[in-house]
Amino acid sequence: MTESASSPSISDSRLISHSMSDAVTDDALREAAAARIRAAGDLPGASVDRQLALLDALAQTELGRFLLRHRGLDAAWTQRLVSHKPGSAASVALTGIEKDLYERLPATCATRERYGIFRRELQALLRSGATLASVPCGLMGDLLSLDYRQYDDVSLIGIDLDAAALAQVKALTSEREPNPRVTLSCEDAWALSLDGRADVLTSNGLNIYEPDDARVTDLYRSFLRALKPGGTLVTSFLTPPPTLSAESPWNMERVDPAALALQFVLFVRIVDVRWSAFRTHEQTRRQLEEAGFAEIRFVDDSARMFPTVIAKRPG
Repeated sequence: MTESASSPSISDSRLISHSMSDAVTDDALREAAAARIRAAGDLPGASVDRQLALLDALAQTELGRFLLRHRGLDAAWTQRLVSHKPGSAASVALTGIEKDLYERLPATCATRERYGIFRRELQALLRSGATLASVPCGLMGDLLSLDYRQYDDVSLIGIDLDAAALAQVKALTSEREPNPRVTLSCEDAWALSLDGRADVLTSNGLNIYEPDDARVTDLYRSFLRALKPGGTLVTSFLTPPPTLSAESPWNMERVDPAALALQFVLFVRIVDVRWSAFRTHEQTRRQLEEAGFAEIRFVDDSARMFPTVIAKRPG
């Protein structure tokens, strides 16, 4: 395994998903959240007292404290959530708000379903001699969990700005079989150095933190340049809820209303999460086409909250 480039800290401002200084104490973060709640007032079905109780419960959990501090998820927490198996021994051990965060919230369920869709689509794209890149790679669960037994000489490239994520991938892959080969690089996704080397590029969890549509289109252009002619992009996007857009595609028959209401209180009112850049299927199609992609197709999760999109670089 090889590595390249520099290693920014978690407070690097380019880490749009979870950058935050550790200088602020957990108590200060909790008090800031409590002040926001008191200033905003009651919500339908969630009084200020109820919101403050949820804040206290959140602050008692490791995941809750991370969310309050970073307003997003890093590689490790993302992997823990997508690989969690409801009904497992780990699931039985969860109680209270942790059970909600891991298993009940619609966003968590959609994220876990999206992860399964990615793995299925990526497995179908595997070929001997192929180069697959993940940007941002996180812990590379989408690629490292694939079955390579029928394929030889496969190369994996993990690119991320989070030095901690790259260090964890290095530890995870240090004793793996040499196939697939793993290369790690610390780079900005908008300025990739791949230059047409990837047969497949997978990307999840970056565009959902970027509200600027022009920058997301530029991100897709960067992905296009990284792919070989005929190469495939596998990415995803968050769709807007019905309360924000009349064009929302959400399938409300697959959404638990009580869990959705709880999710709003936790993620919007208490945590104020960063992953709030919603786009419709048509917006995403236009952005990908503007970036130069073709043969665009969508694979929806059951609630149509976190669709997967597959697109080709012409050639």
